[in-house]
Amino acid sequence: MRPSFAGAAGVGVAVLALALTHCNEDTGYVEIKVMPGFVVPPLVLGAARIDTSKSASTVLRERVGAATLAYERNGERVPFCQFDVRKNRIVTVAVTALGRDPRCKVQG
Repeated sequence: MRPSFAGAAGVGVAVLALALTHCNEDTGYVEIKVMPGFVVPPLVLGAARIDTSKSASTVLRERVGAATLAYERNGERVPFCQFDVRKNRIVTVAVTALGRDPRCKVQG
């Protein structure tokens, strides 16, 4: 009896197609740093909500193009920082709070 490789070949083709599709995505990375000692409201980048109370730094993968970092206040999103995400690059956004409103400094 000869082994059948038809099933294995089909799975291999499916995995290869999935890998190639994933490689064609244009994505970059955004690192959000909250300076120590500053208390900032919950931050939102796209659909991701960022909890700054647990960690001083967070890295997210985002689509290439214009991005807006916002904070939540009274159930509304207030944009305060706009920047470009580039393919296979890391953009660092340093967040501080001056008075009541957060401010940002973009590097990269």
